[in-house]
Amino acid sequence: MQIIPVTPKGRATRARLIEAARTVALTSDGHIEVAAVAEEAGVAPSLVHKYFSSKAGLVCALVDDYFDRFHSRVFSQDTDDDSFDDQQTWAKRERARLEAGVRFHYHEPLAVVIYGQLVSEPEVTQLLAQHTTTIVSRAARSIRKAQKAGELPVGIDPGIAGAAMFGAMRQVMVEALTRSSRPSQKNIVETLWHQVAAAVRIDPVN
Repeated sequence: MQIIPVTPKGRATRARLIEAARTVALTSDGHIEVAAVAEEAGVAPSLVHKYFSSKAGLVCALVDDYFDRFHSRVFSQDTDDDSFDDQQTWAKRERARLEAGVRFHYHEPLAVVIYGQLVSEPEVTQLLAQHTTTIVSRAARSIRKAQKAGELPVGIDPGIAGAAMFGAMRQVMVEALTRSSRPSQKNIVETLWHQVAAAVRIDPVN
């Protein structure tokens, strides 16, 4: 059980502990221990337990924070970024969203840890499934809207197509980010865009 503080000081302390957990995760191949996080944050282990109850609570908070930032930088642009203009076609909006997603992963070192080492934690596996469901559901809603607008074929299963889109991104990003020499973001976007186009049965060139 996590405690969500209501005071500015409490929120700042919680954020500092999550940042400490992120640092520990990145420097220990995803192996997070409460004592190590407390040392990194310069606090007593009891404070970590106060805010997160257990190691599992701390790890889940780290995963939630990661996906909060993913949604903020990739999905919130629907309304905050000119590249997601409502007047654009579904294909142009999704291409821009895909570029934002690849850019996020390339600049987020925790991505490999989240999708890799931390998956072995039972609580993380369950939490990742929940976040994946949210992302796929959002993609499915977008596809349904485009179908109603006549931009995408009606025969497409929105849920299956949405799962194919995010599943491809997740696996491609893990492969790309774990290489000693990363492929260019442009090449990754092009590869994934062809996967997206195949999932919704559109021409990737237009």
